[in-house]
Amino acid sequence: MELRNLKTFRVVAEHLNFTRAAKVLHLAQSSVSAQIKILEAELETRLFDRIGRQVTLTDTGRLLYNYARRIEDMDLEIRSEIQGMGAFKGRLTIRVPETLAALYMPGVVKTFHSRHPEVRLNFINCSDLQLREELNSGRIDLAFLMSDDLNLTDVNLLRLAEEPLVLTCGPDHELAGMPAVSWNELANHTLLLPKTD
Repeated sequence: MELRNLKTFRVVAEHLNFTRAAKVLHLAQSSVSAQIKILEAELETRLFDRIGRQVTLTDTGRLLYNYARRIEDMDLEIRSEIQGMGAFKGRLTIRVPETLAALYMPGVVKTFHSRHPEVRLNFINCSDLQLREELNSGRIDLAFLMSDDLNLTDVNLLRLAEEPLVLTCGPDHELAGMPAVSWNELANHTLLLPKTD
């Protein structure tokens, strides 16, 4: 397998569109299609399902995508080490809830980018449903969660901070102005909660 074919595959997998991938890679669409066909022939499997103009990854394609990302990152790491550049290069994919991202990430990104300008950060909204598999497969590199009870085997966990739980309501609401509210007092009220937090 050639690294350039894996890179082409990775870009198509991320865009799920051959035309867009060709523009990103500065290649003709026919070249992109040819590289994908070569990969599929080498692996003796279909990587994409093509239904009309819609493109989706097959199960094998999803598996290869994780490997392609890791191989590309390793290639950048090797070049950086061998060439003695000392700078980190590559990509970090991070899952983080929108509420945490809005509050904390701007400062973190600014500091990180000033120290590692060659690293691209990719943020995805967070869910803990498949975190263990995503972290262990290399699909994501890091995750931030708001949780008081998390038990993931084979994953390094670090508690960074505690955040107070605060409820808000309109000034005319019957609970407004109360210094604390019990679960029983909340029982007959509608609560709007962020799904992924």
